[in-house]
Amino acid sequence: MYHAGSKVPTTFEWLAMDHEFSYSFGLRSPSYGRKSLERRHGRFGNGTNGDHPKGPPPPPPPPDEKGRGSQKMLTYRAARDLNKFLYLDGASAAKTDSGEMDTQLMLSNVIKEKLNLTDDGENERMAERLYAARICKWGKPFGLDGIIRVEVGFEVVLCDFSADNVELVSMLEMVQPNQYLGLPAPTVISKEEGWPLDENGSLVEDQLTDDQKAILEREDGWEKAFSNFNAVKSFNQLRAGAAHDNGEHRIHIDYRYLVSGINRTYIAPDPNNRRLLDEGMTWEKQLDMVDDLEKALEVGFDATQSMDWQLAFDELVLKFAPLLKSVSNILNSDGDINESIAINATALTLNFCLRFEAASNNSDEFGSGKDFAVYQYVSPYQALKTDADFLIWSSAVSVVGEIVDVIYKVNDLLIPEVYSFMTDNTTSSDLIKNVETARSTIDGLIESLGWIELNYRCERQCNWDEVCYTPSWGPSPMGMTEPGSHNEGFGTHFDESRQRLVINSKLQCININDLMVNRNH
Repeated sequence: MYHAGSKVPTTFEWLAMDHEFSYSFGLRSPSYGRKSLERRHGRFGNGTNGDHPKGPPPPPPPPDEKGRGSQKMLTYRAARDLNKFLYLDGASAAKTDSGEMDTQLMLSNVIKEKLNLTDDGENERMAERLYAARICKWGKPFGLDGIIRVEVGFEVVLCDFSADNVELVSMLEMVQPNQYLGLPAPTVISKEEGWPLDENGSLVEDQLTDDQKAILEREDGWEKAFSNFNAVKSFNQLRAGAAHDNGEHRIHIDYRYLVSGINRTYIAPDPNNRRLLDEGMTWEKQLDMVDDLEKALEVGFDATQSMDWQLAFDELVLKFAPLLKSVSNILNSDGDINESIAINATALTLNFCLRFEAASNNSDEFGSGKDFAVYQYVSPYQALKTDADFLIWSSAVSVVGEIVDVIYKVNDLLIPEVYSFMTDNTTSSDLIKNVETARSTIDGLIESLGWIELNYRCERQCNWDEVCYTPSWGPSPMGMTEPGSHNEGFGTHFDESRQRLVINSKLQCININDLMVNRNH
């Protein structure tokens, strides 16, 4: 795990799971020429108490050479099994106010009351640091190691660096690219140094001396070259994040102690409008959720004793997504509706249905047909022990049951048409209606499932110098986007029905040039 900063942390602090992530955030290079004025005067928010910037996180103002503090890349490793983390689901590291940070906000509010925290700098601290401070203070008696969040990549908020849970194995002083190349520090452009600046701090170009023009020409050229370096640095962070699109395999979750808002309040089926802290989440329910967390922490986590539901669901998705999409594509084929559509679609559905069909009415103990199909796909491979186990399992049964029902329905609608064509070389007068019903049924299922694999993908294989980019709210190398605004970020659009920004279903392969163009907008 990695942390970039000016000193070794002693209390709570952030650790990235990828060194590219830490390096991208930690190496804040000074700017040269005209670019140095942009950074000095800034155009970003301060990110405190719920406010957040509208672009990539700004580097600090470039210090002078005498006062320059060194930036360090710290590498840590776990000294023991860190088995008391809280994993926060969703884009919980996003700097938004549209629900992504609801879990942290709920914990912070409840903890404030539980511990009677009346003077902990609530109005002076960045919101997420306030949340982390409170969560760590509350969790200390339970042995809480910290929390795990995700945005572009996975990150850990470790509660106590002075404990015996991690050890520092490397501390490198980071080298700035200008230092590596032996270039001088950026020229200080200020009125005190004789530069013509207006009341807004902008250069008055027609008042520049020949020497000043020469300095700017030279340093603007350097800055252009460094912009390439910085773009690659940021692109590497995106590539590292994309490597974990299917999860971080160093993190093992004990699903036996899942604490969820499901069955406590209404949870919107549309993930874009899903909120934990809605009108139905009363204060009493919030207290109950935190009480459940405390009970789980007292017991302790052991992922080896847990059913790996992520593995189980990944297999379900990998098996069903291609089948559902393939049937949908056949039923949505261009041209006239004819027997070929029924034959091609049932070639897929019948292969599924016959796997669970008994040759006679004498079925075994697990039954046959749809019930047997559901059993085959959702039968747990470890004993279910907790309420959370049964909640997750019952959800799996419900979803798979709906999928199986749709596959059987499509098959039942179209098999008679195939039979009619094979025996009489004709189809029924209901062929068009049956195909349209089958089409709406399968497409409705795909929409209601909302699986990433069914909707969000790049339409081509990305080149080696590209990454299939999943847009995020940020902060990220592609900037920050406020979901509740009309200001579309890269890869997002405003959805009128939801009244918010949503991620485009067609993802894009992006390269370093795309990142540089996006930064200049």
